[in-house]
Amino acid sequence: MLKPKIKVGHYYELKLKEDYKIPFAVLYGFERGKNKDVYTVMMYTGTDNFEFPIEEFQFDTWVKEGRIKEITSDELLVYALKIQGLIF
Repeated sequence: MLKPKIKVGHYYELKLKEDYKIPFAVLYGFERGKNKDVYTVMMYTGTDNFEFPIEEFQFDTWVKEGRIKEITSDELLVYALKIQGLIF
């Protein structure tokens, strides 16, 4: 199985605890300059959405720990609908 690499426009799931997972999308990243290898990710909590920067080495650390899984846009949509209470 291939280990996920951080890519702009892709969706991932971060496992925090055994039963708690947070999906997020990578919005954009910088490949050179002062902010090299810094990406902006967006998370949706059900009431708010927020963006924050993440460095590539942190993402790679989560991959090594087995906490990251790449997901599809359909899986992300289902998660968003579930936390809104629109589907069960």
